[in-house]
Amino acid sequence: MITLLDYGAGNLTSLEGALEALGYAYERAESPANDAAENLWLLPGDGHYRAAQSSLLASGWWTALQSRIHQERPLLGICVGLQLLAEGSEEAPEAPGLGVFPGLVRRLGPGVKVPHMGWSMTSLANSHPAYRKDSTGWLYFVHGYALEVSDCTVFSAEHGRSFTAVAAKGRVLGFQPHPEKSGAFGRDLLDQSLLWLGEIPQDRQVQKVPQ
Repeated sequence: MITLLDYGAGNLTSLEGALEALGYAYERAESPANDAAENLWLLPGDGHYRAAQSSLLASGWWTALQSRIHQERPLLGICVGLQLLAEGSEEAPEAPGLGVFPGLVRRLGPGVKVPHMGWSMTSLANSHPAYRKDSTGWLYFVHGYALEVSDCTVFSAEHGRSFTAVAAKGRVLGFQPHPEKSGAFGRDLLDQSLLWLGEIPQDRQVQKVPQ
């Protein structure tokens, strides 16, 4: 079962539609008290970094996320959800991140339109057991900031500079693009991610990816 963190900083409708199409069971939770602890947590996010963090703090999710990361429990962040998993962001220098992924989230550019709203080609920067080695394709982005490239970068993309499109460390994965809005390739990456994190789709026979 997947828990969607419903803290008022993201439209969950398209993400829910993708999960349903792929056959995954999920539920929304507005606070950690409403969550089954054994569930995979999916951390979405849209808008300003500081506003998203403030909502997580107010709802109790921020402290719960810190505990979950310390316990090395599975977690998937999308868009601002990935950014919050970094050390911090230039968008809100006073607000430290959760510190899973090394580096800072920096403004895109120079010489390009910001925010970036559209498709970018992604390429495999570092192999990871969650993803097939031939995985490459176009993903849909809506963002003005992005995590710099590091050893945790699995897929990278370009918009004025190279940036992290998908990151991984331990049992934590993060997407800067919206895989649920990225057609067949994006949904395939989302599927591979969820399988590796231990989810089994309903009514679908799959071979579980080795951890």
